[in-house]
Amino acid sequence: MRIPDSKIEEIRNSSDIVDLISAYVQLKKRGKNFFGICPFHQEKTPSFAVNEEKQIYHCFGCGAGGDVFKFLMEYKSISFIEAVQEMAEHLGIKIEYDQNISSEAQNEQETYYEINLQAAKYFSENLLKSLGGAYARDYLSGRNLTEKTMRIFGVGFALPGWDNFVKFAKENNIDLNNAMTLGLVDKKDNGEFYDKFRNRIIFPIFSTNGRIIAFGGRILDDKEQAAKYLNSPESIIYYKKRSLYGLYHAKDEIRKLNKVILVEGYMDVIALFQGGVKNVVASSGTSLTEEQVQLLSRFTKNVVLLFDADAAGMKASLRSIELLLKQDFEVKIATLPKGEDPDSFITKHGKDEFEEQISKAENFLEYQTTQFKEAGMFDDPSKHAEAIREMVKSAALVVDELKRNLLIKTIAKKFGLREKLIESELIKYLNQVQAQQKKSESVRGRKNGNGQLSATKENTQEKELIKLLFSGNRNLMEKILNFIQPDEFVNPIYKRLAEIIFECYDHGIISPASIIEKIEDENLKRFTLGFAISEETISKRWDGFFMNGDSEGNLTKYVDDILRKYKLQKIDEQIKIINKRIPETADEAEVIELMKEINELQLEKKVLLNDKQNGNE
Repeated sequence: MRIPDSKIEEIRNSSDIVDLISAYVQLKKRGKNFFGICPFHQEKTPSFAVNEEKQIYHCFGCGAGGDVFKFLMEYKSISFIEAVQEMAEHLGIKIEYDQNISSEAQNEQETYYEINLQAAKYFSENLLKSLGGAYARDYLSGRNLTEKTMRIFGVGFALPGWDNFVKFAKENNIDLNNAMTLGLVDKKDNGEFYDKFRNRIIFPIFSTNGRIIAFGGRILDDKEQAAKYLNSPESIIYYKKRSLYGLYHAKDEIRKLNKVILVEGYMDVIALFQGGVKNVVASSGTSLTEEQVQLLSRFTKNVVLLFDADAAGMKASLRSIELLLKQDFEVKIATLPKGEDPDSFITKHGKDEFEEQISKAENFLEYQTTQFKEAGMFDDPSKHAEAIREMVKSAALVVDELKRNLLIKTIAKKFGLREKLIESELIKYLNQVQAQQKKSESVRGRKNGNGQLSATKENTQEKELIKLLFSGNRNLMEKILNFIQPDEFVNPIYKRLAEIIFECYDHGIISPASIIEKIEDENLKRFTLGFAISEETISKRWDGFFMNGDSEGNLTKYVDDILRKYKLQKIDEQIKIINKRIPETADEAEVIELMKEINELQLEKKVLLNDKQNGNE
């Protein structure tokens, strides 16, 4: 059962995004956009913009953005289908479902979600009901997990043996190649499929809206000669760097308490949740990433790190502190008695004692001081200076200038040093960072890489064309699309956007919100949302188009002028390239052909220049 694309478009085009979001966020008109406090991260100054004309929203703070469906999905933690159904009900639009849709026509993402859901049910049945799962049940019961908790988190078991899941997949018409993409099975050299997860406790990993995107598998016997943890590979529904284990179950409590506790393992999250501490997430077996920090910022800006007290845990804490400070988090670090982890501690001592430990969490300067002291860095003058410089570097990452200055005073007072000396170290470090950033931006600008657009005329014109293509004006789109092809764009970002816009237009899709939803790359989608919702005007002439009676006519003339300039620039580039080739060409016949090409290009250029003088197109 599936909602036809045409019906989804009808619902999207009938929606009023300002009306929808106003029910949840207080909005005020400012220029062409409406602004409010972002509901997806903690902020004081409104950076959440809603554009009525394009029917999109974008937060310039945390990067959240999309159309009406995306807002409902993120705000209410519901699936895409549920968001479409809710909007349809709100608008009084009846949905007629496709009952007979072929597997080839199914959305690839939906297919993967469905396979993961079936796999999760299979693993859960193995754990809770099968004879083969008895040992795993005893193991988890021995760790004090109740059946209720296992069901909440979907904990399961992969049976020993090489083809148990393969048989299940065949019996349930699951495409094994799709299952292999998701890391549930693999293939031998002879083409035979086998189970990837064998004799392991299975932990489903959920997206923020509750869909299963991946699995983690832990061996039952630590003596077994196998990797302790086995995780799903990345796929179009699972990006490891952007996923946090337990966030789906914890997000409401995180918002309520305005605080998150970050731990290391799956069992830590589950045991704490069962013990009544529900604002807990884990970084899914990886070091904390920038993308995970951005994800957390939608729910809170206050984090308590609770990693193991060993060397690896210390290193992970210090690395995480840096990432969190860069994104303006309030960071504290909690520790447990030696030999304890969150799982064991809450099982032995309960919620109250655990929360008492959390209340003793140190700020990052206190934590660094403790770690450096234990490492003996204060016993040697050169190492002592190195430790202080590391603390200054951490303070430099604090975004709020007032907080940063207070931290500098704290460091100076703590070590009995002159405040100006610490300030000079701070300035020195900030200058180094700034110089490095300029160098990096210069290199990226020359390469014209992702997100860094060099300020050339070409980019400016390409930017104008893309902005016009996002206007939702069919006549302008047709004019531009008939004049230029995607492969003519030089900037890789604008080129990719042009390809997507062309493809959408071919399928009758012209609304900005619908086009943006077709962008699969999250970084490109975020860039496009900010770009499309920005009130930046390309030219002073742009502002005057709608100030008189013939706004459409003026806008058409403006587009004609942009296209003409763009084409003239391309012709000049082609002539330049051919002129360079001529002296290097030995074949006289080839030289004559090159000269003909130049003559044709010059004739084309002359026609364009005459059109400009005559005011024609």
